[in-house]
Amino acid sequence: MKCFVLSALAVLLFPSLQNAIAAPLLPDLTPDPTLANAHVVYRTYAPDDCTVREGCAIAGTRRLLVFTTVTRNIGTADLVVGDPATNSIFYYDPCHNHYHYTGFAEYRLRRSDGGLAVVGRKIGFCLEDIMPWDPNAPNSRRYDCNYQGIQKGWADVYSENTPCNWIDIAGLPGGNYFLELEINPTHNLAELDYSNNMASIPVSFGDDCGATPANDSFANADPIPKSPFSVRTYNACGTREPGEPEHAGNAGGHSVWWQATAVANSVITLSTLGSDFDTLLAVYTGSSVGSLSLVASNDDVSATVKSSFLSFDAVAGTDYHIAVDGWDGAFGTVVLNVNPPVNDTFTDCIVLNGTHGTMSGHNVGATKEPNEPDHAGNIGGHSVWFCWTSPVNQAVEVDTVGSDFDSTLGVYIGDTVDNLTLVATDNDSGGNFTHRLGFKAGAGATYHIAVDGVSGASGSITLNWGLFPGLTVQKKTASGATLVLGPGQGTYEIDASDDLEHWNKLATLTTGATAQQYLDNAAGALAHRFYRAILAHN
Repeated sequence: MKCFVLSALAVLLFPSLQNAIAAPLLPDLTPDPTLANAHVVYRTYAPDDCTVREGCAIAGTRRLLVFTTVTRNIGTADLVVGDPATNSIFYYDPCHNHYHYTGFAEYRLRRSDGGLAVVGRKIGFCLEDIMPWDPNAPNSRRYDCNYQGIQKGWADVYSENTPCNWIDIAGLPGGNYFLELEINPTHNLAELDYSNNMASIPVSFGDDCGATPANDSFANADPIPKSPFSVRTYNACGTREPGEPEHAGNAGGHSVWWQATAVANSVITLSTLGSDFDTLLAVYTGSSVGSLSLVASNDDVSATVKSSFLSFDAVAGTDYHIAVDGWDGAFGTVVLNVNPPVNDTFTDCIVLNGTHGTMSGHNVGATKEPNEPDHAGNIGGHSVWFCWTSPVNQAVEVDTVGSDFDSTLGVYIGDTVDNLTLVATDNDSGGNFTHRLGFKAGAGATYHIAVDGVSGASGSITLNWGLFPGLTVQKKTASGATLVLGPGQGTYEIDASDDLEHWNKLATLTTGATAQQYLDNAAGALAHRFYRAILAHN
């Protein structure tokens, strides 16, 4: 009884405490309509595509209204869903090889009078931290597809390329509509406020195939500004010009064009990997569409891969025109990749040699293979592969420090991309959206290392690896602590911390055949002192 009276008095004496008690700490989810970027595309789906098997699409070429869904947590606490394997609101999707939550969002298209025109069919969601929107939010992720949620100050993002993040508008008449995005529509997830869970976005589209591509004609070819380069467009309204050649020996009918000037004598590789229809690809020289000289062309990569791939010897200063069309008039999403990475597939991994080193590369134009795992729990989309055989039994550190985009990192053992065993994975522990992980390597074992981009990000990759020599505190006295970095290979940064959260650099040591020592003079006056050694980079 005394405790009850004391609590009541505290509320009476301190009204602010009463307010604090009355306001629970909860997440608050709201869609950001300013980033939706709704527009019409055409995509082609095979009968065995995941989207068809899950009921999101009908096999064939479909007219879609695609958009990006950005869900912010503007509440006072994280949304924590946890391990989906132990939560009954999730189901395991064998097509995507991860767990999905079915009730996170609903998409609807309404006519201008408010009547319902059609609803979206997206049924699976993975709740994770993708980007911080609050400048005061922590700069490290907490949640991904393996342990799901959205921390306060962060947003989950489903881009227009996320499977089923669209509404099928095939057969709908053109006109003015409203796209509705509703988050947590059944209120299964507790929030501070449910009134801000919906956004309505005006959209308009015509009755025909949409807008004519800007690069429909030879004369209006889009420039290729750099290499490597990857570009995505749609050729549904593309047309074949009078006098235009049959690319790769087929009449096509929906061609689009690009132009590039070679800056040096080199081999240039082009591909349409990532396109969703049977493509044709050709390269020409010449100043008009009716007087072109063929340099190289390709229809299919193989009997089963209907994308196109070619290489040619470019001459410095020469203008080249590149055409992409569809076999027998096929159309959909066109992806053109200029000098895509050679290690796009698991079987084409770049071999890393030695006990330590740095490898540069990129994932621009890379693709994700069927049944490839989601590295660090993120769907990614532009993975590349490295492989390394350990010469010794010793701990190893791998990181992507120096890369210029938000990447994910995973290490596996296994012989095929659809039968891998995870060794280690990481997303952001290197700070500033770079990644660092360690694992115990076995002599003679081969490890496959995947680098991908968060939510489809791409750019230049710096991959660093080295044996971890081990760091021990040999002696601590009033004058300080003697640190010993065991023998190994590579240069390591020695850091110290008093709370395991804030770290300060003490020294940089290069290991070799013998151990290295360092005296931390500040340690003697401290009750607790923690240390770590990480691969150092310039």
